[in-house]
Order: sequence, then C-alpha cells, then structure tokens
Amino acid sequence: MVNRVISYIMICSLFFFINCGGDKMKNENKLLHAIGELHEKDKKASLAGDTEILLSLFTDDGILIPSDGEIVQGKKGLREMLEKNQEILKEYNLVEYNQDFKEIKIIGKYAYEWGYYNGKYISKTDNSEVVGSGKLMRILELQDDGDWKVSRSIWSVDKE
Repeated sequence: MVNRVISYIMICSLFFFINCGGDKMKNENKLLHAIGELHEKDKKASLAGDTEILLSLFTDDGILIPSDGEIVQGKKGLREMLEKNQEILKEYNLVEYNQDFKEIKIIGKYAYEWGYYNGKYISKTDNSEVVGSGKLMRILELQDDGDWKVSRSIWSVDKE
C-alpha cells in the first residue's frame, strides 16, 4: 500500500512538473514572439525613416553606445541623435535593413540579444550604393502592456 501511495505521489508530481514546464515554455514563446514584433517594428520604422516610431521603441531612460561619438542618454538625447542622422542621410534612401540575432535570452522582465546588422542605402542623386554592417548587443525591458522596448544598445561598425 505504501508503494502504491508513493507511486501515485510521484506520478502526480511528474504531471505537475510537466505542466509547469509546458506553461513556462508557452510563456517564453509568447515573450520571444513579442521580441520578434519589436524587431519587425524596428525594421519597418528604419526603412521608412520614421523617427517617432524608432523613438517609441526605446525606454524613457534608453542609452545608446555607438562605436564612435558620445553616449546618448534618454528620450531627448535619442530624439536629437535620430533627427541628426535623418538630416545627414536625407540624400539617401535606406532600401535594406536586416538584423540577425544569434542569441536572445530572457531573464525576468529583461532580455539581452546580440547579433549582426546590415543595411544598404541608395543615393538620391546618383543611385550609388552605400552598404554597412556591424555587430550589436541590446538589453530589452518588458513593459506592463507586454511589449518590449530597447533599454540599452551598443554596436560596432565593420570596417569596409
């Protein structure tokens, strides 16, 4: 009888842990899907040159650490940097922009991701191409509404 009770407890425990693991996996898949939506918004806004949407993808205290130049902090600094970049690139159309993240790891309400990016611009004046690529790492923060935003970002630019 004792063996039967122990077996029953072990089987119930096994089902409990399997169900908990399944729920955890479902939740992680949901969170990864939401990160994928952030990536897609980033790509679409970058291709459209939409400063407002790009800005909305960052937390209020977002920080960018570019491969050269000053560290950019907060929404005001991010807006200034994005507008400056738009002015510099006004004679070009961004026609390709890709991110290839090799790892995305979720830790509570934060996630980190690292990988590669590449893009291609076409000159509006002479149709010449300018291509660029590099590596990036970002820390994301889960918002109360289930969306992810970029909290910290650092990147490097590959040498041509």
